[in-house]
Amino acid sequence: MKNNPTIVLLHGYGPISINNELLELYPVTTSHGAIGFPLKSLRAENVTIVTNIINFWSLSKKLKPENMCYLYAYDGLQDVELEKIKADNIQYL
Repeated sequence: MKNNPTIVLLHGYGPISINNELLELYPVTTSHGAIGFPLKSLRAENVTIVTNIINFWSLSKKLKPENMCYLYAYDGLQDVELEKIKADNIQYL
């Protein structure tokens, strides 16, 4: 069992709540490329979990202006981390 929270990278469009902080993804990700957070909680309308780092970075060329939060975790996501993600639609890429 891990003692430290999993670090995730995020980018995309739309408002999210990460670790009880409200954030608009698009301005942050266009400035920095992506943002990293320890995953304690995540709320978003749509979440796409990307399992390959190369695909995660290439998505910035394909992003469409829709509410979508793209998430990548270097260590992968276990069931415990997946329970921390609350979204209407969760998909894998």
